[in-house]
Amino acid sequence: MTVTTPVFPPEEYDRRLAAVRASMQRRGFDGAVISSPENIYYLCGLDHMGYFAYQALVVPLDGPVILVTRAMERITVVDQVPHLVHIGYADGAPPPDRAKEGEVVFATLAESGRAAGLQPWEASLGVSVRGPGVPIGEVSAPVSGTVEGLHKAGLASGKVGIEHASTFLPYKIVNGLERALPSATFTDCSGLVDDCRVMQSPLELERTRHAAAVSDSMMLAAIAAAGPDQEEHDVMAAIYDTMFRRGGTYPGFVPLVRSTRTLGHEHGTWKEGRLRDGDILFLEMAGCVRRYHAPMGRLVFIGKAPDDAAPALSICHDAMERAAEKIKPGALAQDVYAAWQGHLDSHGLSSYTRHHCGYSVGIGYPPSWSGSGVPLGLRRGSTLRLEKGMVFHLMSWLLRTGQGDSFLSDTVVVTDDGCEWLTKVPHNIYVR
Repeated sequence: MTVTTPVFPPEEYDRRLAAVRASMQRRGFDGAVISSPENIYYLCGLDHMGYFAYQALVVPLDGPVILVTRAMERITVVDQVPHLVHIGYADGAPPPDRAKEGEVVFATLAESGRAAGLQPWEASLGVSVRGPGVPIGEVSAPVSGTVEGLHKAGLASGKVGIEHASTFLPYKIVNGLERALPSATFTDCSGLVDDCRVMQSPLELERTRHAAAVSDSMMLAAIAAAGPDQEEHDVMAAIYDTMFRRGGTYPGFVPLVRSTRTLGHEHGTWKEGRLRDGDILFLEMAGCVRRYHAPMGRLVFIGKAPDDAAPALSICHDAMERAAEKIKPGALAQDVYAAWQGHLDSHGLSSYTRHHCGYSVGIGYPPSWSGSGVPLGLRRGSTLRLEKGMVFHLMSWLLRTGQGDSFLSDTVVVTDDGCEWLTKVPHNIYVR
C-alpha cells in the first residue's frame, strides 16, 4: 500500500509522459535515459534526496518506464512510485550469508520473522564503499543497472537520448554505457523534458501559487527581523521559521541574505555579523511547495534610506513594469528584455546592462531553484516565444550605478492575454 500521497493524479503524469514521448519521436529517439532529478520528478513524482547518487529513468517510446536507483532506495520507490519497474543496484557489500553476489532482499517483518526495521547489512546496500587501490567513482554497478534497464526497455540498440547537460550524470556513467552497448547510439537529449515542463499545467500552478504565498510571508518576516544591531543569522532564522510554518519545504537554493559588506557576492548569503546603520540588506528567496518555486527579492535600508532611494526605486519599478507589459503568449523573450533595458537607457543608464531580466522557474532541487542545467532566460537576442503557463522570475536591478540602489524581483506567469504577478509584497522603500 502506498503511504505517500501522489503529488498529482495519474492522468497528469500520463499527459506529461505522452508529451515527452511525442517530442522523442519528433527528434528520432527510440528512448531516453533521464537523470535530472527535476525531470524524473516531473515524469513520475519520485521525491527524495537520494539523487546525489546516480539515478535514471529509462523511457522507451512504448512500454513501461524503468527507474534505476541505488538498491537502498527501494522502500522510497515502493512508497512513492509503485507503478514503475524498479532496478536497484547495490554498490555496497552484501552480507556473508547472501552467497549470490548482488542479491538484494528486503523482507517485511511478516515475511522474515525478524525484528522490525532495516538490518545493518540492508542499510548498507547501495552505500558507496571502496577498498585500497579502488579508484574513487567506481561506477560498474550503476552502469550495469542502467544497461539492464535498457535491455528490458528494448533499447540495447537504436538511438537513445541522454542528458549531457544534467548536473547529476557523471562522464564515467556515459562512457560505461557506450562501452557496454556498442550497438546503441547515445545522443544528447538535453532539454527534451525541460522544454515540456516549462509550461505549467493548472494543477502545477496551484503549487506555484502556494509557493508564492509562502515567499511573500518569508520576505515580510525577513524585513521585520532586520534592523540596526540585528544579527544576519537572525534574519535567516526568521525566513526559515516562516518557510516551514506556512507549509513550504526546503528550497532548491538557500535564501540570499547579504549586507553592504557582501553585496557584490552574486550568490553569497549571510555571514556572521550585525547589521549597521546605513547598511543595505539584499534579500532574495523562494518559497517551495512540492518542489515548485516562486522566487522574489527586495532591498532593505538599515537605519535610514539614502536620498536617492526613491528615484532609484521608481526607475527599477517602472522598468520591471515595462518588461511585464511585454509578457504575453507569442511574445519573444528578447522583446521583454529590450523593454526593461530601454527604460534604463531612457534614464541615462545605457551602460548598465545585465545578462537577463528574468528566467524560467518551476521544479527545483538543490543546488538550484531553476532546475538542472541552464534555465530559459528573458535575455538579449533570445527568440524564445512565450506561451501560456510559462513561469518566470522577473528581475529589475540597480546596484552601484551612481543613481541609487534598488532591487526588485517577483514571480509571474504568462496568462491568456498578458502576465499575472504571483508574489505580491509591495514595491516600497523598506527601512528598518
